Amino acid sequence: MSDNASDQRAQQNSFTVASMTQRIRAPWLVCALALSTLHGCASLNSSQQSAADDVVAVEQPVAAEEPVYRPIPAPTLYSLLVAEIAGQRQRYDISLYNYLDQARKTNDPAVAERALRIAQFVGSVPHAVEAAGLWLESDPENPAAQQAAAHLAIEQHRYSEAMVHLEKLLQLTGISQFDYLAATTGSVGVEEQRAVLNDLEIYSERYPTDATLWYARAILEQNLNQFDTAIEHIDYALKLDPEQVSAAVQKGRILAATGQNEAAVKWLDKVQKKHPDNKPAAVLHAKLLLQDHSIEEARDAFLEVNERFPDDSSVILSLGLIEEELGNIPAAREHLLMLVERQQYLNEAHFYLGRIAENEKDPELAISHYEQVTESREFLPSHLNASRLISDEQGLNAARVYLNDMRRAYPKENTNLTRIEVELLSKDGEKEEAMNLISHALATEPNNTDLLYTRAMLAEQLENFDLLESDLRYLIKLEPNHSEALNALGYSLADRTDRFDEALPLIQRALELAPNNPAIIDSLGWLYFRQGNMKDAGPLLARAFELMEDHEIAAHYGEYLWAIGEQDEAWKIWKQGLKQRPDSSIIKRTLERLNLELPSA
Repeated sequence: MSDNASDQRAQQNSFTVASMTQRIRAPWLVCALALSTLHGCASLNSSQQSAADDVVAVEQPVAAEEPVYRPIPAPTLYSLLVAEIAGQRQRYDISLYNYLDQARKTNDPAVAERALRIAQFVGSVPHAVEAAGLWLESDPENPAAQQAAAHLAIEQHRYSEAMVHLEKLLQLTGISQFDYLAATTGSVGVEEQRAVLNDLEIYSERYPTDATLWYARAILEQNLNQFDTAIEHIDYALKLDPEQVSAAVQKGRILAATGQNEAAVKWLDKVQKKHPDNKPAAVLHAKLLLQDHSIEEARDAFLEVNERFPDDSSVILSLGLIEEELGNIPAAREHLLMLVERQQYLNEAHFYLGRIAENEKDPELAISHYEQVTESREFLPSHLNASRLISDEQGLNAARVYLNDMRRAYPKENTNLTRIEVELLSKDGEKEEAMNLISHALATEPNNTDLLYTRAMLAEQLENFDLLESDLRYLIKLEPNHSEALNALGYSLADRTDRFDEALPLIQRALELAPNNPAIIDSLGWLYFRQGNMKDAGPLLARAFELMEDHEIAAHYGEYLWAIGEQDEAWKIWKQGLKQRPDSSIIKRTLERLNLELPSA
């Protein structure tokens, strides 16, 4: 699940829990230690406090009576002093060891909690689980302990256990956090989600007036595509608690997910009027306008969101991309440079600033932006563009030096950088050198599916059909649901051979995996055309070209139209394809095969 659940409300709840821990008894060990120069429960050091305590903030109680300090055994005091000193020196391993050791020996809840916070801070899950168990054992009525145990269980997808703690938290405080649990289930399997939903149904029967439980059920139902039921339960949650704004926003998401964008926009209008300070509602409203309304209207909505929430860098990024799309380049650049200044969304900002500079014929500035993009989804296109520009400006060897520098800086991106270099070599006519490079890479990583696919496509350019077929078949063996490989092999068999019976199931499977991919639709249409099945070929080829006016699709669709006697329409389609790619070799070959001359400009 994304940020669409009630993270903000969950954070608010954690502070509420903290405020209700006045019933917790004064921890004798840590309070006594506070008499020392280490200030007892102080942070490991001032810079690390928030990180160590970010799961649950627990206030110590104000004792109604003067605390009674018991003598601390010397070994215990020594161990705790060592732990504190080690923490201040950032030796958290030593600090954790000593606190956890004393938590086992003393049965003191504050020591156990301290051990838990340190374990969470250093990312030691086993130690955190043990410390949470010790904390609960020593003080089972502590809401913060129950909450901490619940969140740990949630992180490990132990949802049934987490619900036990959340129920106890609800009983102790009246605070429900089942929606937080539900929000974390998006990454688990369907069967596990169903099991969680079944448990939530049981709890909602126990606590039928708890709005959060009904909202939590709706989150799971949305995950499982039970949209009608999800809407019903969200409406019921809002009936129980009209102020549960996170549920109201979620209703907007569900409406949008079911194609009811207009209804979603109208609903979110109402939510914003009632909750003008709710940022998720405002952002979602603007995004939906971008999908189904004019881009100018969406821009105005994002500008309004930006005025209300100027610190939200994601909104600034959206504005930058919208302004670029509208051709308002100065405004786009201003927004993107603001992100650079803030050090937020740097990869996205540098990629789009590079693209703007490239479109403005400033290759030096474009390269300077592209080369600053680090490991991210923008990495491959950024460094492909940078290396291409360097090759154009300084030559192929300079581009290869650049790519080698990037390999040293980003060793995890070696595969992508190799693919870029293969692309450059191939484009420059050095296809044999490209083949040597990719084959050398595959000798080191023979099961790398990205490299296998790249070599297969290069083999196609080199007219090495045997290598293309063997690489794609091996790739499919490694990754049976690789839609691009399935389509590439199926199309190659259909286009280059008469092994149509082998090609058909490959393309059909690819289409099942990616039903709206125009390249795959085109492949199936071309296969039918090659078989002489004009009835089925035509609609598919037309659909593919409607989805994407690609020159290869144009070649196929035009040939189909020519074959059925629609010559004028065929020329129209071919000309559209040549407009997209003037040097299209596939359209040229098609015309040559039909003994036709290239149309005049």
